Amino acid sequence: MRNPMNRKLQLSIFFLITAVLIQVLSIPVNAQRRRPTTTTPVRSSATPAAPLDMNQVEQKNQALLQQIMNLQKERDFYKKKITSWTELQMNSAKGTTKPKDDQEEKPGYHHGAMAAYYLPITPDILDTLISYRSKAGQSKGPAPEAVVDDSLFHYAQRLAVMGRYSDARKSFEKVVRSRKVKDINFLEYGKFLYKTGDYQRALEILSGVTGGNRELSVASYYKGRIYQQTNANTVAEIDFYRSHFLQPEFPGADAAKGFAFFQQGQLDSAREIFQRLVLRQSELSGEIYYGLARICEANDNYGQAVTYYQKSLVHDPLFVKSYVELAKALYETGDYQSCILFFQQVADVYSDRITLISHIAKSRYFLKQWDEALAEFQRIDNSQAGTKIKQEWIPKIYYIKCLLARESGDHRSALDYFRKAREINPEAYSWMMAALDDLGQIHAKDSNYNDALSYYSRLIRLNPADMKTVLEIGKFYYYLGEIDEARKYFTHALNGIATGKQADFWLRQIHSVR
Repeated sequence: MRNPMNRKLQLSIFFLITAVLIQVLSIPVNAQRRRPTTTTPVRSSATPAAPLDMNQVEQKNQALLQQIMNLQKERDFYKKKITSWTELQMNSAKGTTKPKDDQEEKPGYHHGAMAAYYLPITPDILDTLISYRSKAGQSKGPAPEAVVDDSLFHYAQRLAVMGRYSDARKSFEKVVRSRKVKDINFLEYGKFLYKTGDYQRALEILSGVTGGNRELSVASYYKGRIYQQTNANTVAEIDFYRSHFLQPEFPGADAAKGFAFFQQGQLDSAREIFQRLVLRQSELSGEIYYGLARICEANDNYGQAVTYYQKSLVHDPLFVKSYVELAKALYETGDYQSCILFFQQVADVYSDRITLISHIAKSRYFLKQWDEALAEFQRIDNSQAGTKIKQEWIPKIYYIKCLLARESGDHRSALDYFRKAREINPEAYSWMMAALDDLGQIHAKDSNYNDALSYYSRLIRLNPADMKTVLEIGKFYYYLGEIDEARKYFTHALNGIATGKQADFWLRQIHSVR
């Protein structure tokens, strides 16, 4: 039998050892509980995932940040010039008025917006922009429809060539908002906007071209031309250099030099470049012929200018500037009916409404379509430039209607027309003289020299000292075969400083015939 004391001693030792072990084991557990807890994802053995390298992500973000900082330096350098250009476009846009039916809802622009459009867009930045744009689109409404086999894009191009500019623009907008939009879609829409005169929107769209040397080269040329025409020449030179670097065979940089020479008044240098470039068939042939036409106009050679403008439209039927300048040149050559037709071709897209309407109105005036001309002049807005045109031309029309009413015996209507003319412009002497001169020239152009002589006879009574009128009367008598009367007026015109040489020429013509 065991000793009870020994058994108690053994139990005490056992409990003591047990307590010490429990105390020792509890120390690391408590320490672990005091640490921040971290959750480790449980990976499935069936689908193992690659470990996420946060260092690589951080390095990519740092590289992108450095790239944006470098671009920021470039943007700050040009920000002042581009902001000035934006303000100029904003002010010019406020001065133009369109009929309500022709107005389109356009996004608002803030000053300096063009600075952002000039930044070169890298693939990483583009992905970020697309991501934010898609989120913004989801909040505003359903996603736009996608382009199926580029059919909508080709349809927009056909509408543009047909002259349906508003419909073409709507179709292009659907294309660039679609999920399948390509660089060629941005490029062609940007060219369309450039050629129809919407420079600000053209810069936005052309900046969407991000890949392919050809597309980037052409887009850079058209962006440079926009900056060049708004006198942001430093920015333009960078785009022209980029265009040539990406595609050396593209003639954009050379064409830009020609237009730069033209802006500087070096017409011979510009002509030499343009004549060399037209021998090379390219997509810029239309614009190059346009440049040659502008040089001819600068030298008052409107007949040759008309020919070059026509060639410009053969190569590029979408170039609205050629339509406009061709219409102006036709007006200068006296082809008023063609002037009206070409201006009507671009009436829906040409922003300078005063120029367009006034040329159509003046053409109808010289075609003796007095009522139609009056209606056109009355459509001009009441801006400073518009008011000046109306004060010059509307009183002349009323005075002509006054003369016609008087000749038909309707003296009451004649007096009413005269009063209307005086209300618009109280200086009756000036517009009466101008109207009689215009009537004489209109009838002389139609070889109605008797009618021309009747109006010039009234004109000379208003101002007997006007030697130009004396010379014209001598010409009318000469064309009518009344040589003695013609000699009398030509001899009188010898006293004029501006008419002396011409009068001497006509007198020598009479002596050679006799």
